Amino acid sequence: MISKKFGFIQGRMSMPKSKKILQFFPQKNWKNEINLAKKNGFTFIEYIGERKFNKLNPIWSREGLKKIIFLSKKFKIKNYSFCDDFFINNNLISYRYLDSYINKIIRKLVFLKIKIYILALFEKSNLTKKNFKKYVYIINNISRRFEKARIKLVLETNLNANYLLKFFKAVDNKNSFLVYDTGNRLKKKHTQYLEILKLKKKIIHIHLKDKNFFGHNVIIGTGNVNFTSIFRSLKKINYKGNFVFESNRGGDPIITMKNNLKFIKKVATNVGYKI
Repeated sequence: MISKKFGFIQGRMSMPKSKKILQFFPQKNWKNEINLAKKNGFTFIEYIGERKFNKLNPIWSREGLKKIIFLSKKFKIKNYSFCDDFFINNNLISYRYLDSYINKIIRKLVFLKIKIYILALFEKSNLTKKNFKKYVYIINNISRRFEKARIKLVLETNLNANYLLKFFKAVDNKNSFLVYDTGNRLKKKHTQYLEILKLKKKIIHIHLKDKNFFGHNVIIGTGNVNFTSIFRSLKKINYKGNFVFESNRGGDPIITMKNNLKFIKKVATNVGYKI
């Protein structure tokens, strides 16, 4: 039996200056988060690249990378995935330094032995049913470059499932996959069960998040995401990937994350999905 592993997005066990901030690099606490991950039953942290380049993020320096490796070995935490938000603020198609950026990020991830690179396609790089054909060539190219480095390219997008399948077919590359975000893909008609069945061959990574129908990111278990239905669909498709909490911190991010893990494990167990 394959044991599923749980991680969390870097920064979700730290409290930002404002509770309104969800995604941020915890400059003062990133080292301690690695220790917290181990203490609280997590296997890995999903490192992040920010919307705006931050030279203080350890991913960008050799000393920083060595520190990540030292701490991950010390606390027995896996270096598994990296979520890149840079192209949320920079258009993927028109970014003039794309080649050098991709080459640089590949070198960093290879050094850390990262297995999954998540490319967030929102806002400036939003993938839609009207423009997805424009992204085919560039995603194909990026995917092949990551494949040579033995890193999976995993896209994060809210594109409709039917168009996503058309897009992946057009890309025609075995190294292009999808991260399924349980909160971002919430719809009022509760179609997530069928959506997961439809996208099953491409889903290799899960972001666990709860939202309400107003689009607010809420504490897991308090919103409108039907996690029971989602885990039934994951059981049906025999999902073998890992899970990452990208969730609301609540009043105490550490306590909230502990509760998140308990809640999800209970839901999975109740539907017979083996963790």
